[in-house]
Amino acid sequence: MIEEQRFPAEPDQLVHVRNFITRRATADSFSANLMDLLIAVSEACANAILHSGTREMVVRWTPEGDTVQITVEDQGVFRPNISVPELDGIGHRGIQLMLASMDEVAIRQGTRERPGTTVKLVKRKIRQPA
Repeated sequence: MIEEQRFPAEPDQLVHVRNFITRRATADSFSANLMDLLIAVSEACANAILHSGTREMVVRWTPEGDTVQITVEDQGVFRPNISVPELDGIGHRGIQLMLASMDEVAIRQGTRERPGTTVKLVKRKIRQPA
């Protein structure tokens, strides 16, 4: 079942985003993937909150067979940050964490002329041993 929720783009909302993902992952038998899902979605939402200038985020859960697609949409502007996390000590590892924890990651970048960034995260279900 496809489900989406809207959240204010505020740091204290990340707990509510995580609760939404936990609830959907449990309901749709993705519990074995939960940590990877939480890491990736938390990073996508944190980027929207910290860097896009948006007021609201939409998180959409779309299961299909043995995969789930989660999209995080905002109405802000994507600001690419080319930094060296090991040198600046400020983080900037969100996209790398998304790539490491998901099977597919795609980012449609919002611009000043066309605001609205969409992060698409896809994860295949981990097979449980028989």
